[in-house]
Amino acid sequence: MKKLVRRGFTLIEILIVVVILGILAAIVVPNIASSAQDAAFTMARSQLVAVRGQVEMYKLRHSGVVPPASGPEGTDELFVAMTSVDGSWAPLLQREPILPMGFTWNWDGSKLTLDYQGTDATVVADAPTW
Repeated sequence: MKKLVRRGFTLIEILIVVVILGILAAIVVPNIASSAQDAAFTMARSQLVAVRGQVEMYKLRHSGVVPPASGPEGTDELFVAMTSVDGSWAPLLQREPILPMGFTWNWDGSKLTLDYQGTDATVVADAPTW
């Protein structure tokens, strides 16, 4: 009697491995997307905090006066004031912050606000106020 030698995997074994890998991928992929959104929000907020620090420097240079707010997003006059050279002072901002897609920010003359309008969520955060 000849002994059968088994070579390779059966179809059932391969399908079980594929199903297990699919389940693991379904668990991990949403966490990766969530991490990317958290990173984008953190990047936008850190840029907003940096602008807030520069507004504080403007306030110190101009005897407590903050830059004016105007325009539909409230940033027009802020950047005119912050990027212009004032006498012997160097400009406080070199360029406007580049925010990730979906993020906008607003300067109303007293508070910086970060807004996110996405398909998954709406977030509003304030920079630390004076």
